[in-house]
Amino acid sequence: MANRMTPPAEGQEKDVLLVLDKQQGKVSAVKGIDKEGNLQTVPPTHGGEFMQVDKNSDVFSNFISNFYRKYQDTSGLELFSVKASEAERDAKAIEENHRNPTPEGDKRAEMLRVPKPDFHEFKQGYRFDPAKIDWENLKKVGITADTLKNTKDFDRVMRGYKSRNTYTVSGTVGGFYLKPTDVKLSFYQAKDGTVVPKLHGVQQDEKLLQRPFHEHGFTKQEQGNLQGTGNLGGIAEIKDSKSGEQIPVFVSRDRYTHELEYMRADKWKCPDTICNVQVSPEQKAAFEAGQAVKMENLQFRDGTKRSAYLQVSAVERGLEFLPRAAVQFLQQGQQPAEQQVAGLKDGKGVEFNGHVQPGAQGKSHDKVQPKDVTPAAENRTQVAVNSGGKTNEATKQGKEPLKQGQDKPTPKQKEKQEKAQDKSLKADKPKKSRGMKM
Repeated sequence: MANRMTPPAEGQEKDVLLVLDKQQGKVSAVKGIDKEGNLQTVPPTHGGEFMQVDKNSDVFSNFISNFYRKYQDTSGLELFSVKASEAERDAKAIEENHRNPTPEGDKRAEMLRVPKPDFHEFKQGYRFDPAKIDWENLKKVGITADTLKNTKDFDRVMRGYKSRNTYTVSGTVGGFYLKPTDVKLSFYQAKDGTVVPKLHGVQQDEKLLQRPFHEHGFTKQEQGNLQGTGNLGGIAEIKDSKSGEQIPVFVSRDRYTHELEYMRADKWKCPDTICNVQVSPEQKAAFEAGQAVKMENLQFRDGTKRSAYLQVSAVERGLEFLPRAAVQFLQQGQQPAEQQVAGLKDGKGVEFNGHVQPGAQGKSHDKVQPKDVTPAAENRTQVAVNSGGKTNEATKQGKEPLKQGQDKPTPKQKEKQEKAQDKSLKADKPKKSRGMKM
């Protein structure tokens, strides 16, 4: 039995879908869809059993979208939406214009033609396929693909980031009425593979920063930095939910929604240049330590040269230009200048370099302890293994301490590890039974 759409409310003019088969030069009326999703058609004669709908309804939009998704090669077909009372006449006119086109006939056909939906091209660098998103459902709360494109957020959210702009949403979602409220938007992939929208409202929790974040407790200094600049101002160690290991991360606070987000510090690479200005080794080290850095004579697209403060943001997943309020916070001396130290010794007595954490800034060099320092990027694995006893896949079998800057075993150390592992396996292997002597 055909699957027919719900007819419009009483009193409304009904619409009929006509389909032109260009190869046969024939126009038919759409009757419905069978169980396999195939189109069912009938002759467009007066009084025929047509599928009649309100072309402004979501049901109509969904039908058109599903039709074009199923029949991806629609070069030989064209859909037209006409009034039910004029279906037979318009069908003849479309057929006649297809055989013998005229300017007047083309103009009339264009007015009736149902445009192919914009499925939004899947571009390189996208994390999500726009064609797999239920835009009709999202439209019910007031957000469309065109809305995101107009605010230049479309590419951003398709790449897996949260929108920069906020959107006013309202409507019924999942049986619940959503009051008008401003949110940011992001997407995530569910376990079944579907791409699901996530609305980020403002968090009013005043004690959010006072509670542990992935088992990391914020100091007063860190809380002040997150509130003042939006960024921690240092590197935090949190527990990885998948591996259970402690990992170094940048932590940031969304300036609008107040949500806390993190990004792995050991996976981030500082660029060599910013706005055509070379980043010095000292500036790179400060960025990698989570500090804000003032860059001079940056060359912008409008041809001007300006100075600006930049800092790694977990919300932006990279470097960001700090807004005026954050810069004022820094200039008021709320975040001490970045302090570097060298020659400290880890738990195995191997020297390493690093950056003094915000809570220990101002201490004299001889009073700075290893626990007060965030190791430099090239020393993080070394200190984690030698001082914290932590391991990764490359270092988990090692018994010798790592040397300065080392993040994996040397060939000799690896050979020793493999021999020790083989010896251990042989020792654990059960001896072959020779039976009992009688």
